[in-house]
Amino acid sequence: MDIYTYLIADHRKVAGLMEDLLAINLQHVQQSIFEEIKAELSVHATAEEAVFYKAISDTAHDVHVEKDVDHAEHDHNEIRDLLTQLSAEAMASPNWMLLFGALKHAVEHHVEKEETDVFAEAKSLFTDEQAQQLGDQMHRAKLAIKEAPVAPT
Repeated sequence: MDIYTYLIADHRKVAGLMEDLLAINLQHVQQSIFEEIKAELSVHATAEEAVFYKAISDTAHDVHVEKDVDHAEHDHNEIRDLLTQLSAEAMASPNWMLLFGALKHAVEHHVEKEETDVFAEAKSLFTDEQAQQLGDQMHRAKLAIKEAPVAPT
């Protein structure tokens, strides 16, 4: 699977989980879904930065492309910050759902920008074969991240 199809599948999976969380009124189920969202977003962002964004940065020598990659990485940092805030907030708190709304908005903004601007730029940089290789690398990176031992907190 090429990198674009792979990333789109990740994006749609998280969007579906977010909709599931909003559709369910059982807090313990919502908590479980949130933990899955958090894991998916964390693994996705780390692998995407290491594979896709690095490949773009290594290949492109254009200030506009670099700005789009920087913006995407900034989006990831904003999403990580919101995940941290949500993890620290009691789910029963009214503020939790406000923060979740901000997270959902941040993820949707990132996905829209990436699937339009970043993908278009990447498609001008990579052949179909390279895009396939990047998809394979992204998959392997995600597996490695998921299998890595968790550091004690």
